[in-house]
Amino acid sequence: MRAAVVDLGTNTFNLIIAEKNNGKLYTVCRERKFVKIGKGGLAENIITEDAYQRAINAVKFYAELIKKYNVDKIKAIATSAFRSTKNGENLAKELESILNSPVEIIDGDKEAEYIYYGVRLAVPLSNENVLIVDIGGGSNELIIANNEKILWKKSYQLGVARLMEIFRPKDPFTPEDIKNIREHIIKNIDDFIKEVQFYNPVTLIGSSGSFDLIANVLSYKLNDKPINPDISYNKLNYLHFYKLIETFIISSYEQRLLMKGMDLARIEMMPIASLFIRTILEFFKPKNIIHSNYAIKEGVWAKTFMNN
Repeated sequence: MRAAVVDLGTNTFNLIIAEKNNGKLYTVCRERKFVKIGKGGLAENIITEDAYQRAINAVKFYAELIKKYNVDKIKAIATSAFRSTKNGENLAKELESILNSPVEIIDGDKEAEYIYYGVRLAVPLSNENVLIVDIGGGSNELIIANNEKILWKKSYQLGVARLMEIFRPKDPFTPEDIKNIREHIIKNIDDFIKEVQFYNPVTLIGSSGSFDLIANVLSYKLNDKPINPDISYNKLNYLHFYKLIETFIISSYEQRLLMKGMDLARIEMMPIASLFIRTILEFFKPKNIIHSNYAIKEGVWAKTFMNN
């Protein structure tokens, strides 16, 4: 059976078409479109007309790929921007008609659960507790888990596009920008601070776009080549990792533009994503840092189709 997952995120729309082969995920096609449906409207809880049209165009392209690859089944999910905006549900209905398949607007708990299953498919977990951090455009998911189960999870309305819309920071950040955004994050993660101290995870696992970019830039810095997309996870050096996020936080657009491995679609948002990570690390000192090449879309595929 060949199945597709369409992941409709706030910044990025992802498509994966895959088959099950010997109990593992075999990818036939991957596509990514930076639709940025939160741009210009998240602070007012609306998807703008321009963003609305970008979403329709991207899903029309995906519908053609799904047809081209003779997909048997489709699972489409929509996340933070769809559930928090006034017209998100209407957009989801339009996208359903293009895909000829339901679009499920999932809540933050379900999003975190899918992320866990995607990461577990990529990273060999053990009985030691890990913290999974997934930074999105509209929301960020924090999950404490091990190889057997999720111990605690929470979705926070602290995604990079949302924080950019709320604070509209300067480029580069001013000290006041850093102070205000950091205080806002800490104010909203008080329950996480208690849980991470209770479960004491030993490893930080980062998934999705911001961590993909961090891993890629580090690979260029250390090996002068990009990360291997065929490898499901990468171990990162803590000191190199921390130094890079510090650099991102204080860098200008022009400085980031010169970095090998930089993704132009994420260039504006890396300082705020890095500030979120650094704030989390104030309350949690991991022994290991891992980048997971799998995230929510692989988790949706695994939970929906792996046992079929």
